[in-house]
Amino acid sequence: MNIDKPEAKAFLFELYTQTNGDINKQVSTDDVGASLDLEKAESGTMAEDLIIQGYAELKTLSGGIGITLKGLEVLNIKIVPESKTETLTLGTGTVIEDQGKKNLEKIIQDIKDSLSLLKLTYAQQEELVIDIKTIEIQMLSPCPKTK
Repeated sequence: MNIDKPEAKAFLFELYTQTNGDINKQVSTDDVGASLDLEKAESGTMAEDLIIQGYAELKTLSGGIGITLKGLEVLNIKIVPESKTETLTLGTGTVIEDQGKKNLEKIIQDIKDSLSLLKLTYAQQEELVIDIKTIEIQMLSPCPKTK
């Protein structure tokens, strides 16, 4: 199977979607296939081919699979490395403190900067933009809440 085939790419993208792009997560081969209206045997064959090519990884003998870095790469999804030294918090109270406001502004900007790297459907992109706008509107309050 060639990854250029639409069926293979659709299966891999569905795997990406169900794992949220987390290479440590696993999902059922059957669940991925069911989302694409595939029979169990067809799902198994497609998953097996992706595993052989290195785009997916077998996580459990009962059919748990996950996406690999190579799989993310072929979907043109860039991995932003986690910062091990920087932890952003909004604060411990119900109102966001000054440092929390600065951290939230940084988080929102990071999301906006990464938006073009994400391969989202129009509906997913629209939802994310609306969520960002909701946060930005909440931040206009003199006492923005965390809960």
